[in-house]
Amino acid sequence: MRALYDTARYLTSFNFFEWILQANAAGATKVVFDIRGIRGDKWPVSIARQRFWSICAPGPALIGLPFEVFDGRTMSPTNAKDIATPGGRPLVNFWNAGNRFRRLATVLEPKQERYTVTLRKTQRSPLRDSDERVWRDFAKEIGAFVIEDYDTKPIHLHHRVALYAGAAMNFFVSNGPGVLCSFTEYPCMLFNTVHAAGSFADDGIPYGDGYPWMLKNQKTIWELATAESLRRHFYHWKETGEFTDDRVPPPAA
Repeated sequence: MRALYDTARYLTSFNFFEWILQANAAGATKVVFDIRGIRGDKWPVSIARQRFWSICAPGPALIGLPFEVFDGRTMSPTNAKDIATPGGRPLVNFWNAGNRFRRLATVLEPKQERYTVTLRKTQRSPLRDSDERVWRDFAKEIGAFVIEDYDTKPIHLHHRVALYAGAAMNFFVSNGPGVLCSFTEYPCMLFNTVHAAGSFADDGIPYGDGYPWMLKNQKTIWELATAESLRRHFYHWKETGEFTDDRVPPPAA
């Protein structure tokens, strides 16, 4: 089945992976991208187009699917069907209904970095950006490979996932690459989840909980990423092989 991802309707973002997990489960055998009218409401069209080629286009390979791009000059997408919906809420509903998806996986040999730290520094929602001083100090202390934000230093999606695949632990703030990692079998800790509390609520995930599809080696951490909290969570995990219980009460109404 040819599955249609229409960029006039859907964002060229990491939300694409919520769509492809459901589309693959629904029987997709090829992804067809329609990029004739890329949305420009979240990013300027030029940036949205660049995000398509850096995030979406290399994405189907992570689940073993081929793809083609319709830009008005290539074959018509009329025989492709829109069979899934991106977004956290549809995927949470999919999972909670008892459905399961094939997990994403690296298409390259796993890289040999023991730990990774993925930084966020973008033009949108600066509150959610990484505190670079804190994170770089932490990365230096534990010998982690730092993956810069794509806006700072571009990295191919397949190279990114190969780094995650080979690491004993991958560290993030709450961001697209962190959620991407949660769709794989690779380990991760996502800090600053509190900054995405509204999105979690919209997705139907209670305050303090994690994504329902996360594995035992994956954890959302609602605490802020401070020098103290990073080290406490890391060294507890390193010494015990288990995550700390970071449940925090919701803010007072």
